[in-house]
Amino acid sequence: MSDIDALTVGSIPAEHGGMHVPMKPISVDRAKTIATEKNLKPGKVRGTSEIEFTRGGSPRVEIIDWPEFEQILAQKGLEIHEGGGFMKLMKKT
Repeated sequence: MSDIDALTVGSIPAEHGGMHVPMKPISVDRAKTIATEKNLKPGKVRGTSEIEFTRGGSPRVEIIDWPEFEQILAQKGLEIHEGGGFMKLMKKT
């Protein structure tokens, strides 16, 4: 999967015709609202602890519940950032 296909990408790279969009951290509650609006669900790549947002169409990604998603965020020291209508998982700074 290319970085342009990933739902967790925060901006479309310039080489793909996009522009850099500033990202800011958001709460999990805000991410849930955005996910609901965009028909996204929390997901985990099968056989790993890698998480992402998904529409549920990929056999390699299983839909998980929000408590498990939040637990993995905390374990990995990640937070959710949003910008330009996109959400991205990033290490906490």
